[in-house]
Amino acid sequence: MDNMEKKAEEMETKETETKEAEAKETEPKEVGMNERMTERVNQIDTQTYWYAMQLLGLGTAEAEKKFPWDIAILREIFESAVAVLNNHGHNVCDPYISTPETGRQYRCTLSECECKHCDCQDEFMEKERLLSNIEDSAAMNGLKIMGGGKDSIIVRNEKVDQDFEISVTELAG
Repeated sequence: MDNMEKKAEEMETKETETKEAEAKETEPKEVGMNERMTERVNQIDTQTYWYAMQLLGLGTAEAEKKFPWDIAILREIFESAVAVLNNHGHNVCDPYISTPETGRQYRCTLSECECKHCDCQDEFMEKERLLSNIEDSAAMNGLKIMGGGKDSIIVRNEKVDQDFEISVTELAG
């Protein structure tokens, strides 16, 4: 193999590696709850179960037989309590991972829950929330989501055969 062939092969290898790296960047990342979020959700579920046991007048052993743990029932009780508290002007911290149909996953943000502060998270995924909402809107308006990166999405308007990159950048201040 002469020098020209080697250089051509090296360039092809680098191009392939670059494409693979770009593809990895556009793959959706699985988002999970942090430890404090998980603790908060577990605490809510446990206390909601205890509350239901008290309403039903059941002790621990009796509850295991007559009112076994059912997360669907516990969530329904909790959501009802949250609705009452919200109606009276109280915000309730209920950590979750948003998993929209067309948008990207993100952890709950203060702009959604309307809490004044958060004891469960140190950093928020506001940029991801905005990009997710943009992805949802683009899909509802007939644009095809082609990919994107951490800070952007690429959409295609198939009617006019054009691609666009939409980016979100946090401003200082």
